[in-house]
Amino acid sequence: MCSSDLGSGLTFPYFSAFQNGETTLTAAIPNPTSTAAIQVTSTADFASSGYIIIGEEIISYTTKTATTFDGTITRGVFSTTKSSHAIGTPVSEAAAVAAGSSAAVIIDTIVVSNEITCTTPDSKIYFTKAGIYNIQFSTQLLNYTTSDDNVTVWFKKNGNDIDNSASIEQVNPKHGTSPGAVIMALNFVDSFAAGDYVELWWASDSGTTVLATFPTGTSPVHPASPSLILTVTFVSAV
Repeated sequence: MCSSDLGSGLTFPYFSAFQNGETTLTAAIPNPTSTAAIQVTSTADFASSGYIIIGEEIISYTTKTATTFDGTITRGVFSTTKSSHAIGTPVSEAAAVAAGSSAAVIIDTIVVSNEITCTTPDSKIYFTKAGIYNIQFSTQLLNYTTSDDNVTVWFKKNGNDIDNSASIEQVNPKHGTSPGAVIMALNFVDSFAAGDYVELWWASDSGTTVLATFPTGTSPVHPASPSLILTVTFVSAV
């Protein structure tokens, strides 16, 4: 646990976290129709069931072990193209929500925190100290279909929607084999009591857009683009 001390016993809460599941294939996927377990370096930062992106293909899985995605493997979901994949290919996480439904955005990696907590993997961010806080986020949205989609993102406090906290972003369709890609980013200021928690929720009009991590790049070398970057900073006492 980190702390920010200004030298007089005064500390300020802060929090920074990601949703950025990323790993690599340790065995090739030999053909576009294979539904065998997908072998990777580690599944630690991935949901127990969900979606992964390999190249331009999204694959769903229903169970996992420490080093495999398995259970029911469904290839080429969300209008992506099934293909073979070589050993060493990057694998990244995706999250989806059905049309007409909504879901919390899950955090899997905490960078720094002080008096603000989250038991990863989870969506709930808890406040230890009452105050006014600035919450900032960015989400990486990908659309592999040929139609536009609208995505709505908003905040909940203690399980209830926060009024006037929603934003809507149009995600463009794919161009060639590359998905339409949008980063939605904003900040929101609100007051929280000690013990309150806040969550980020999202919905997709068509259920075709995914929250997705772009893996670390090699040409040129660059860091991964997480599906979620979220920070919370203390503004003032209530």
